[in-house]
Amino acid sequence: MGNIKGTGTEKPLWVRNCWYVAAWCHEIEVHQMHAITIINKPVLIYRKENGELTALADQCCHRHAPLSLGRLEGDDVRCMYHGLKFNAEGKCIEIPTMEDIPDSFQVPAFPVIERHGWVWVWMGEIEKADPDMIPATTGPDDPDWVMNSGYIDYDASYLLVADNLTDFSHIAWVHENSFAAGSSGAFVAQPRVQMIDRGIRVTRWNTNVPPRGYMDKDKLYDQYITYDFLVPGVLIMFSAMYPEGTADGCDNGHPDDSVEPSTANFTSQAITPMTDGTTRYYFCWGPRAQEHEVDPKLLEGMWALANMAFEEDKVMIEAQQRNIKLQTGAQMVSITDDRGPTMFRKAVERLIEE
Repeated sequence: MGNIKGTGTEKPLWVRNCWYVAAWCHEIEVHQMHAITIINKPVLIYRKENGELTALADQCCHRHAPLSLGRLEGDDVRCMYHGLKFNAEGKCIEIPTMEDIPDSFQVPAFPVIERHGWVWVWMGEIEKADPDMIPATTGPDDPDWVMNSGYIDYDASYLLVADNLTDFSHIAWVHENSFAAGSSGAFVAQPRVQMIDRGIRVTRWNTNVPPRGYMDKDKLYDQYITYDFLVPGVLIMFSAMYPEGTADGCDNGHPDDSVEPSTANFTSQAITPMTDGTTRYYFCWGPRAQEHEVDPKLLEGMWALANMAFEEDKVMIEAQQRNIKLQTGAQMVSITDDRGPTMFRKAVERLIEE
């Protein structure tokens, strides 16, 4: 972890045998190329005529030129450096200046699946690719929720973004003017953090919370948050505002199903490490469909708030990464709020060892 503490040059830890989010499904139309780097490997994804996706190494086997700078010819892709053409399985099927094509002339193909509104690519050993390992996220196509979706790129290690998402105490400070609604006293109560298979589960109450911009401004609320954060960095979170006193009524446990939240929302998020120092952060968020039906402007207000908050995170995390790159050797201390990040790092290390 020396690269994170600014004391060494070790590379970030990748878990290779897992599924990474590579795009939103709606981003890739038929015969459209989509290029992304995942764990330092260039990947080309495109949709074939029949709608199925294919994922290949975005690197011609001849001189390693990106195939994404080439063109699609039907379901095949031609490298526009020297004209080699590859089929959707990555096999070279044409070389303009050669009749015989060696069997070794091919580019790796990756397992790729569409699920929950996302395109998932398996970056590890192909024989171990298991679709059941894809987290059960909730996407924009779920009828119970109305969501917007997007992504943002960070000039920072994915581990720093993971730290941010596994420690919500930062919301009181980084997001004082957005998610914390002007209250730096929010998120003081410690959450419950549990180790689960392939990640952690975080549950917390925040009491006497001021309303957000899209809520009744004359009331205080108790906020309930519960989410799973799974390797390599997938967040699945339910959040709701309840009438003041609800947390005490359930002894800070799971709210009784008979208590109707004032407002509730769901978000699924995923961080994809592109290179050692760059990360793509995918997110969707929105209210219950029943709330959206009553107030169609609710989603617009929530989305504006989310984008404001995500930009606040970006400024802080990228500044943090710049300091770490200086490798000053300064000590990095830990506080109580670091339980989530510490436990998630342990889950990453455990899966790599396995």
